[in-house]
Parts: sequence; C-alpha cells; structure tokens
Amino acid sequence: MVTIIAAETPKHLQDFGVLAREFASWAMASFHKDTSAPPAVFAKLEQELSNLPGKYAAPEGALFIAYENGEAVGCVAGFKSESGAFEVTRLWVRSECRGMGVGDKLVDALLKSASQSGYKTSVLRSRSDMTFAHNVYRRAGFVDVDGNMLFSNFMDIEVAMQRDLT
Repeated sequence: MVTIIAAETPKHLQDFGVLAREFASWAMASFHKDTSAPPAVFAKLEQELSNLPGKYAAPEGALFIAYENGEAVGCVAGFKSESGAFEVTRLWVRSECRGMGVGDKLVDALLKSASQSGYKTSVLRSRSDMTFAHNVYRRAGFVDVDGNMLFSNFMDIEVAMQRDLT
C-alpha cells in the first residue's frame, strides 16, 4: 500500500534528495548526453538539495513523498513561480511502482496543499518527450498552454501546462 506524506522530517528530506537525484540521473541518461553541461533544471540541484526545504518550504511551497512498505518510491515538489502561481516540479516515481497511480496521488496531494495555501493557479513545464508525466498532469486537470506566457526562459523542447485551483 502506498502512503503519501508531506516531507517534513530530516529523514523525509533525505529521501526526497535520493529520489530527486535518481530522477536527475535518469533524465540526464535519457535526454542529456553531455554531462559536462547539465540543463538549467539540474544545474543547481545539489545546492537545492543541501538547503531543503528551501523554496519548497510551506506555505509558499511543498514537498511530498510516496512510501510503499516504508521505502520511498516517489516524490513531487512545488514552489511559488516567477508569475506568483504554484509551480509543480520534481515528479518522479520509481519504475517498479509506475502504473499504480503513485504519480496521480502525489500530484493530487501537492495540488491540495497549494490550494490550501491560497494559490489560485498551478503551472508546470516539462520536456516534450516526457509524455508519461504529461498523462499524470492531464488526469489532474492540467491543460497545455503557451509556455512563453508563463516562463521567461521557456524552451522549444518543453511543454507548459496550467490548472485552476479554485
């Protein structure tokens, strides 16, 4: 049975770091063959993880972890974006738990937290080829939007999505 919890304790933050690093390693191996120049989304990952919860601290941000039988199997995070919306990031579910609704549960918990913190809108950006994640986001009510309207440094290899939280 999968349990979704807000990451608050040092152990939770450590588990989030492990999962975020797994995600970054997977993404780099899958999409960024030049490891000497990581993409902006991962350029400051170690600094971000060493300062957790950092920008993900409540009430402006949130971190959630999925546990199965006491083992961390997935994570998601959110923070106040440059536009003032709640930005979803770092969604990762270990391969052995995919297809079990873990990603859906993580995103649902994160969006409920954002709504309770007073956010009216949630946004995200994702690589265009990460369609499995897009399916999770669309099931949560996100729709595709023009990323140039939401992000000052939007790239053509990305998709942008938005969802009303009211």
